[in-house]
Amino acid sequence: MKHKRAIIIGIMMWMAIFIIFYGLMFAPFLKGKEMMQFAIFWVLLIPLTLLSAKWYFKMDPPNLKKGLCLGLIIIGVMTVLDIIITAPLFVKSYANFFGNWKLYVGLSEILLLCTYAGWEFDKTYTTKNGV
Repeated sequence: MKHKRAIIIGIMMWMAIFIIFYGLMFAPFLKGKEMMQFAIFWVLLIPLTLLSAKWYFKMDPPNLKKGLCLGLIIIGVMTVLDIIITAPLFVKSYANFFGNWKLYVGLSEILLLCTYAGWEFDKTYTTKNGV
C-alpha cells in the first residue's frame, strides 16, 4: 500500500469535490433545490472515485483489501480537510456540516466504490495463473 499516493489522491478528490459541489450550489437552475444538487453530486462522484482509484492502482497492484484501505484513507484525508477548512470557513458550524446525513451517503459511496475498484481491477489485473 502506497500511503503517500493515497493521501495525495484524497487531497485531489477533496479539491475536486469542493469545486463540483460549490459549482452545483451556485448553478442558477439548481438554486434552492438541495436534494437535486446532492443527487447530481452523487452521480458525478462515481466516475471521480473510480478514476481516482484507477490512477492509484496504476502503481500498486489492486486487491480488495487495498481498495478498502484506499477508501478509508481518502475518507480520513477528506474529513481532516473538512474539519480544517470546509466546516469553519464555509459552513460556520461543525454540527450542521457533520450532522447532515447526505455527507455520509457520499462518504459511503467513496468507500464502496474504492473497495469495488480494488476487487474489480484485481480481476482484470491478474490472469488465471495468478500472474
